[in-house]
Amino acid sequence: MVAAYVGKLLAISDDDIVEALETIELTRNRTEWKKAANGADILSDVYNANPTAMRLILETFSKIPANEGGKKIAVLADMKELGEQSVELHKRMIMSLSPETLDTLIFYGEDIAELAQLASQMFPIGKVYYFKKTADEDQFDAMLETVQKVLQPADQILLKGSNSMQLAKVVEALEE
Repeated sequence: MVAAYVGKLLAISDDDIVEALETIELTRNRTEWKKAANGADILSDVYNANPTAMRLILETFSKIPANEGGKKIAVLADMKELGEQSVELHKRMIMSLSPETLDTLIFYGEDIAELAQLASQMFPIGKVYYFKKTADEDQFDAMLETVQKVLQPADQILLKGSNSMQLAKVVEALEE
């Protein structure tokens, strides 16, 4: 809509605006709503991650009303390339996590481990899961299995993390 408005301001014809919008190629997995095979709603934002983007998507997802009878689940993975402050920047995400708006949290990675620990102190027992991804150990399969087990048809699930954390594979598995 913003693009169309800007086009109008620049005196671009309606036909040219419509044609441009019809042929635009968007990057996949950037704040993209999808449907799981079981009917659950997926909000996939797994192409890239930084602290501002993660905070904003968590706050936005938290404001979306839950489906009737459904839970709100967030799968959060490491934000890469944050340097020496990475662990601290991950921990700051605690301010965007609330048991009042999110039912279940699933964390995956190495730098996100301390955030998972903080969240486990705020959320009810059994509602926070943590899976390692280090140079020595990768619990991706266990994480995926947990996501598939927890996700029910009326649920909404957000997936957010850096592309290298391979959450796109989780999205694909949920769609199959």
